[in-house]
Amino acid sequence: MAAGSGTAFAAPSSSTMGGAAQADILRPLAIVPVDPLSFGQIVRPTAAGTVVLAPSGTITTTGGVLTSTAIAQTTPRGPGTFLVVGEAARAFSIDLPTVVILRQGTRNMRLSALRSNWTSGAVFGPTRVFSLSVGATLNVGANQTTGTYSGTYAVTVTYQ
Repeated sequence: MAAGSGTAFAAPSSSTMGGAAQADILRPLAIVPVDPLSFGQIVRPTAAGTVVLAPSGTITTTGGVLTSTAIAQTTPRGPGTFLVVGEAARAFSIDLPTVVILRQGTRNMRLSALRSNWTSGAVFGPTRVFSLSVGATLNVGANQTTGTYSGTYAVTVTYQ
């Protein structure tokens, strides 16, 4: 009788293959405040207006607010600045709040249109540090109560 005639061979019932696995551990993101967001001194207006502080430090005013460059400043004014530290060549995003309330006792003023010098697609360079500047629009009411108004805002940095 010839080999194989009438003899059945079964295919294997299982098969095993190894797979690759890996993990990349990144440096944690860090953000360090350097300078506060400061609008400086503003003369109380008789009509409502705004002070717009750009991330570059440029200040413009609207409405009843006097041009702030005409007012002698005794405290520093300028954008909020931060150092953001992350992994070189990694993309990241910056998120800012839409509205922040500054308070002086029971009185308040609203910050809106917070913006920064970050642009979409930004990546950390070889130094792993990004210098972030934050500006905003301060909404000043007519006959705003005098005093020092203060508050805080959150800056969120996320790897992309």
